[in-house]
Order: sequence, then C-alpha cells, then structure tokens
Amino acid sequence: MPTSLVTSICLLRHGAVEGGACYRGITDDPLTEEGRLQMQHAINTNAAEQWNIIISSPLLRCYTFAQDLSHRLNIPLISVPELQEINFGDWEGKVAEQIDSQVLSQFYLDPVNNTPPNGEDFTQFQARILQAWQQLIERFQGEKILLISHAGVIRVILAYLLAIDIEHSFKLKIGYACVSHVECFHSSDSDDFFQLIKHG
Repeated sequence: MPTSLVTSICLLRHGAVEGGACYRGITDDPLTEEGRLQMQHAINTNAAEQWNIIISSPLLRCYTFAQDLSHRLNIPLISVPELQEINFGDWEGKVAEQIDSQVLSQFYLDPVNNTPPNGEDFTQFQARILQAWQQLIERFQGEKILLISHAGVIRVILAYLLAIDIEHSFKLKIGYACVSHVECFHSSDSDDFFQLIKHG
C-alpha cells in the first residue's frame, strides 16, 4: 500500500498598509491598525487550523504581524526573502492615475513582456516564488503551515496550482487579509497532488 502525507497551507495576505493603496512592492511600509485587525480577524476565523509553523515575507506589513503571532502561539517563524512582493521599479508608491494607462494595461495583459520601468522582470519574480514554494513543500511535508505574504506572491502560487496562464491570474481577487487554503497530498508512488479547498 502506498503511504501518503498531507501538507496543509493557509495563504494569508497582509492587511491595510500605511500610505494607502498604491503600487507597493518592495517599499517597506508598516500595517495600519486597521490592517492588523483585519489580519487578526482572519486568524480568529481560521483558528482551528493549529499551525505548526509560520512562514513570512520579510517586509514589515507581513513580518511584524507574523512575529507577534509566533510569540502568542508559541510556534516557530521563518522569514523567506524570496516571498516578498515584486519590485515595481518606477511605479513604487504611485497610484494607477499617476501611470500611463496604456502602459499599465499592457502590464496586466502581458506582464512577462511588459516589465515596469526599472522594475523586476516578471519571469524572474515568478521563478523565485515557485522555487521557494517547492522547497517549503518538500521541507515541511505533513505540516500545517501559515504563509503570510503579498497579493502578487499568492497570485503566482495559485496560478501555478490551478494551471492558470499568468496573465489570467490577475482575475484572482486577493484582498487585504484574504485567506486561501491549499492541501498538498504527497504519495510514495506518484507526484504530489495539490487541491485548492477555499479562497476568499
């Protein structure tokens, strides 16, 4: 009989951030109090998960809350630099109205070939996230994981798991403190099988 393990991953986006909504990639702004409460509400709603480990982007809007939660729940925390948001280059800190609408549309239609000026290449962004994801899944087989990161990062992971072309991934709404649940079934005689069980 083949043996199997189930790895449960809860993907949590950070809450509202100081400075308001904008193209904030590597800009390291902290959470607002509202943002912290949004994340706490998400944690309370999913309290039955009983995570074994917290994995977080190193940026303040993720890591500060992750650090506090790690202390309160007495479970280990790992910061993974590869899970930080994309670098938007010249768009950092700008709202959509401050960016050429045609250039912005091209980015959403084809992010691979329309990198923001002086920003991170989307293919490289995708590659660093998926490499980190695979390493985490292999390292923590059978564990219950809380992964705290960013909309772009979570979108790349979900697009990969659901086999969605990356340009269509922008149809996935990843709001503040949004939670997505994924299960990975590891079998001794087959490839890993992922199942998205809840998103919202």
